[in-house]
Amino acid sequence: MATRPFTEFPADEQQQVVDACRHVGLAAEMFDISDERDGDGARRVSVRRVGTDKTSVYEAGAGTAWMEEFESDLECGLYGPVTV
Repeated sequence: MATRPFTEFPADEQQQVVDACRHVGLAAEMFDISDERDGDGARRVSVRRVGTDKTSVYEAGAGTAWMEEFESDLECGLYGPVTV
C-alpha cells in the first residue's frame, strides 16, 4: 500500500479539513494526515495530532463519511482541547 500525504488529497477535501479545524479553533497544520489504499481500492485516512500523538483512522471512499467523523472527533475533544 502506498501512503499519500495530505498535500496530495483533492483540493476540496483539503479545504474541508482546514474549515473543520478552524471551526474548533485549531489549524490543519497541527495534524499529520495521510491515506492509504489497499488492493481492493478501500481507502483509510490516518490523522495524528502533532505534539499529542492522538491518532485515529477513518474509512474513506464511496458510501463513507470520514470528514463528518473527523469533525465530530474534533468537536468532542478526541484530539485534545478545542479553543472555541
